[in-house]
Amino acid sequence: MTGTPRMTFRWRSRLVIPGAFLSTLLAAVPAAAQTPVPPAGVPAPAPPPAGRDRSLLLPGVGGALQVWLVPEASGPGFTDAHCFVVIDRAAGEAMVIDAGSKSAPIALRKAAEANAKVTLLVSTHFHIDHTGGNAFILEKTAAKMVAPAKEASLITGEGLGAAEKKQLLTGSTPRIDRKVKGGDELKLGAHSAAVIEIPGHSPGSICLYFAAQKLLFSGDCIFKGSIGRLGLPQASKTHENFVAALRSKLLTLPDDTLILPGHGQATTIGAERASNPWFQETGREPKGASAQKGKPAGPKPAEKGKATPAPAKDGGKK
Repeated sequence: MTGTPRMTFRWRSRLVIPGAFLSTLLAAVPAAAQTPVPPAGVPAPAPPPAGRDRSLLLPGVGGALQVWLVPEASGPGFTDAHCFVVIDRAAGEAMVIDAGSKSAPIALRKAAEANAKVTLLVSTHFHIDHTGGNAFILEKTAAKMVAPAKEASLITGEGLGAAEKKQLLTGSTPRIDRKVKGGDELKLGAHSAAVIEIPGHSPGSICLYFAAQKLLFSGDCIFKGSIGRLGLPQASKTHENFVAALRSKLLTLPDDTLILPGHGQATTIGAERASNPWFQETGREPKGASAQKGKPAGPKPAEKGKATPAPAKDGGKK
């Protein structure tokens, strides 16, 4: 997406971290070595298909926490969604955020390599690209399944019609252990993440904010230069309340808060406040957004069979 309010999108095959982290992050990541023997109590996950481990340890992100990006790839060269593994090595605990069907085995491998048990599995919303690996992780670990309270029945599939399941949830989550809403807190070892609830892209989408690390996992609420799609089943019909919630709940965070979104490039709160076209005018859609009805703001899937270009070296916009 360019710096103008015209809504065009491309997938990125890797998450791009702004500033000094960029060159390190884009360095080639060696193929994962053979999975080590996990510590007692940590089940050994099934290894992912050879050559598909494109996970990245995000340099300088998370302070005392280790953060891995595990792409949810639907084919060679392009990525549909981001799964994140947040590890407190001192406590030996890990949190998996938005596990996809292909990213889930690799996410477990990353936790095992860090000698960490997956204690929390979090879905920011019910769409299959963010929940497709839940059943696998729940089968292989003793993790507690955490879901937005307003979407618990959607994630299990009980609250969806047949057509909605076919479009958005082709695989359901077998159980929900904890239903969270805005203002709740999740503990990972000695660290905590605040739950921020922002309905819009889905009825109860949540973000996770690690205040001490100034780190926001935003799911599909906000992206670099854009916001989550509307016009989907169970999503808001108009953008006004969605944008208002983003303004009041996210843009009030510190400018240097790093945003790790569910798709596309990383960004910061300050950068989005300054340049995201959805926040530049009050009460009006950015130019070009009206033509996106049914496909409002949000990343557009890559054309099947075509690889997406690599991220621009300068952290170019999606």
